[in-house]
Amino acid sequence: MALIEQAILATARSMFLADGFDGVSMEKIAAATGITRTTLYSRYATKSDLFRSVVRETLARWYAVSRVEATDCVTDIGQILHLRVADMASLLVDPLFRGLHALILLNRHRFPDLAPLMHDLGYLNAVRLLANDIRAAAQRDGIPVARPEAVAEHILTAVHGWFLQYDLVRELTAQDIEAHGREVVDLMLLARDRW
Repeated sequence: MALIEQAILATARSMFLADGFDGVSMEKIAAATGITRTTLYSRYATKSDLFRSVVRETLARWYAVSRVEATDCVTDIGQILHLRVADMASLLVDPLFRGLHALILLNRHRFPDLAPLMHDLGYLNAVRLLANDIRAAAQRDGIPVARPEAVAEHILTAVHGWFLQYDLVRELTAQDIEAHGREVVDLMLLARDRW
């Protein structure tokens, strides 16, 4: 059952990304997955339900993955934040992420629940992750921190906002984004006593 579910979601995701929401039918998805329409409809009553499931599953999988293990053995807050912006850079250039992000933006009026979901599972999850790193480092280093969430938001928006602007005019690599992110982190660290 789980394998069938994974196959349905993977096939539907590929088809939605390639042809958009309107360019895909449930019949095409069932045929491409190698299942009957009855099997597909028994799991998803509508194409909209399937689309929402594809988005939710993809977002949950992406945002569950982080360098938690890598930061477990690193105690320097600068190194930890550099690892986090490297993860962010990799995600921002991932074709699947970019495609899904564009698909959600294009269909946000049809699916008003999905953009907030991406915001919650993506942005707010990243804020929490960074804020927890900042809190742990503050405790470890004996340096008080008043607003760890605000610091996390400043880092994330500085990196993501820069990406959005420069991605319009040139092809950015993960290395480009990571280099900018490292500069942002280094500047923020200069003001650590004001966090």
